[in-house]
Amino acid sequence: MIESQLLALLVQGAALGLTAASSPGTFQTYLITQTLGRGWRNGAVVALAPLLSDPPIILLVLFLLNNLPPLLTQGISLIGGGFAIYLAWGLLKNWRSGMTANDASATQGSGSVLGRAMMMNFLSPGPYTFWTLVCGPILLAALEQGPAYGLAFLVGFYTLFIGGMLVLVLLFHQARRLGSRVVRGLTLASIVILTGFGCLLIWQGLAALL
Repeated sequence: MIESQLLALLVQGAALGLTAASSPGTFQTYLITQTLGRGWRNGAVVALAPLLSDPPIILLVLFLLNNLPPLLTQGISLIGGGFAIYLAWGLLKNWRSGMTANDASATQGSGSVLGRAMMMNFLSPGPYTFWTLVCGPILLAALEQGPAYGLAFLVGFYTLFIGGMLVLVLLFHQARRLGSRVVRGLTLASIVILTGFGCLLIWQGLAALL
């Protein structure tokens, strides 16, 4: 009985993790752009960033967010949208200058990539909304049964979430072999999408405030 409940939570977490990895958003777009511009190593660093940035978000959601005023989440949307546009502007400058993957790697280390990816995750309302409306209630119910149940859910979720994003990294790394023109075109498309997500977040935040 216990084993079946643990397996059910593991599978449930895995299904939600795959959903989160495949859902388009600012973080996934940034991951794709980094992979196209700087290769699979930097893309993998971005994909692993949620393992460091998600725990504080989960704790905030579980213990505080439901009791805080909506103004907080609206503020996160505004800040996150502005940060997404800031990142898109930096990527566009690199794209316009024709910076190669090797040039970019020389000017931006993995620590900088990891920091920007973690900041992107912190300032995006997506993780807060997802954990508040979907994963948070499930995790709380699992923890009420015992720590092992909560751990089973988290292991299932992050195995498929991180694994799914690493698959994206490998796919778009292979796209780099299609030639510089294709890569530049895909990179520009990613920059436009990232800018669109940023504008959408700002609009949603302003609309909620007004």
